[in-house]
Amino acid sequence: MMKLSISEPRWSFEDMAYDRIDRSLIVGEQDWFYLVAASSFVEILSDLYARNLGEYYAGDDEACAWLSQKWEPEEMQHGRALRQYVETVWPAFDWHQGFEGFRADYSPYCQTNLLGPTRTLEMAARCVVETGTSSFYAMIRDASPEPVLACIAGHIHDDEIGHYKGFYHFFKDYQTRERASRWQIGREIWRRVAEVDSEDAFLAVRNVALVHNPGRGFTREDFQIFRHRIRGWMRLHYPFPSAAKMLLKPLALPASVQKWAVPLLVRGVRRLV
Repeated sequence: MMKLSISEPRWSFEDMAYDRIDRSLIVGEQDWFYLVAASSFVEILSDLYARNLGEYYAGDDEACAWLSQKWEPEEMQHGRALRQYVETVWPAFDWHQGFEGFRADYSPYCQTNLLGPTRTLEMAARCVVETGTSSFYAMIRDASPEPVLACIAGHIHDDEIGHYKGFYHFFKDYQTRERASRWQIGREIWRRVAEVDSEDAFLAVRNVALVHNPGRGFTREDFQIFRHRIRGWMRLHYPFPSAAKMLLKPLALPASVQKWAVPLLVRGVRRLV
């Protein structure tokens, strides 16, 4: 299999037109504030995710080089771009305090021993994660009431699609050696899909709330109420068909099966949303 090239970044967060943000379109939108601030926390913590993956794939020089030279820097840039947006639109928010709280709360969940049971299956799981992030930023791009945020989200979406292709490349490489069954791959994909409501999203939003509203708590019930409001955007703007195709790709289903599996999966996910 051909080696994966490490290309130069397609954009720089420093070139984003932060001075052209129309604050009047978004500054009063609290759900957008929570969503963008929490997303910046998750993205910028990629140094921990990258460390775990680097340890897990130690000895695979190609994968480790791509993770450290391509995936991690681009993920960190996503976090910096979103942080700059938050600090431009909502300057009173103490971003650093919120992030440090999130890092302290979430670091115990970033453990190498929590990754997939085999290298093949972990790469399949990473495809699930990139499916979710690319689709999430496509939703933000299309739903955003403010053009500069839409532009940033569009760049992040494109990067995440590239990251999906990278993880899928390594998945295929490992699959030629480890030969995971379709059942094993499907089970790992389902396990990661079931973790959509995992701790990182809750803890990120919680730490935004704790700093934004000092003296007030933030419960899982509060988080579910927030997520319920966000689901309205998802129903309108989430790219369900493309996400379904990306999720199913590692299974290498026959074309005839793929044809009915995609719409079936889309209908099922829409009902959950």
